[in-house]
Amino acid sequence: MLSAFLIALREGVEASLVVGIILVYLSRTGRSHLARYVWGGVAAAVALSLGVAVALERFSINEDGFEGLMLLVASVFVVSMVFWMNRIARHLKKEIEAKLESYAVRAGSAAGWGIALFVFLMVGREEIGRAHV
Repeated sequence: MLSAFLIALREGVEASLVVGIILVYLSRTGRSHLARYVWGGVAAAVALSLGVAVALERFSINEDGFEGLMLLVASVFVVSMVFWMNRIARHLKKEIEAKLESYAVRAGSAAGWGIALFVFLMVGREEIGRAHV
């Protein structure tokens, strides 16, 4: 139970860090009207996470086999995340801001939908990681 709590806490902190960077950047660049798309992306990612958790709970599958498979998949994700963070960590904020800028300069609602999709993918990655815990 404690390990599940710690994993969920870590994933939540990572997701909130990404959302915080995005919201601060939008506010700082005078695009705070796009914040509703950020929250829409967060809501969609949380809904997807809950959907995956419910689907995993409802299907009758061999728990031992599924847990083994999920442990292998999770270990691949953790190892790849360690290598990715080692390479990107120093520039993560700038990379997120550059991606946001490329979406925010688009005209009309395309800017908002691009930001919503970006947030959905960034937060969804964290949420789906937590769904199997």
